[in-house]
Amino acid sequence: MSRSGARFVGVWRLVSIREQTGDGPGVDDPAFGTDPEGRLLYTASGDVSVHFMRAGRAAWELEESPTDDERASAGAGYGGYAGRYTVDEDRGVILHHVEVSWIPNRVGRDLTRSYEFFRDRLTLRPPPFPRRGEEVRRVLEWVRE
Repeated sequence: MSRSGARFVGVWRLVSIREQTGDGPGVDDPAFGTDPEGRLLYTASGDVSVHFMRAGRAAWELEESPTDDERASAGAGYGGYAGRYTVDEDRGVILHHVEVSWIPNRVGRDLTRSYEFFRDRLTLRPPPFPRRGEEVRRVLEWVRE
């Protein structure tokens, strides 16, 4: 593993998921709120697993048989995937090679994240994406556990 890749290894706790459009200030991601919870794990052997959710999601009345509405509500405030990762130091990005995912479209795809380390913090930025005619830039901030 490269020296840069070794910096990722460990468990990270989600601090925030922020979005910015245009020149406006960043705002908390509407799907995950002001205090999202999450864990990001990078292993020395090259595995990655990430899970994040809106805090305070409603519990299902019957865990073994949730209603369609309960499933939809829980899913609307949750994200996660796992697979392998590689670091491209020349481009300043980490690639997450998705093998399993809450979003079916991501299975078998590589997700690119630019990265930045500052003290015990890791900032990940996916490429900008369009939403309702605007370009959205998302920033996920993690702190080492």
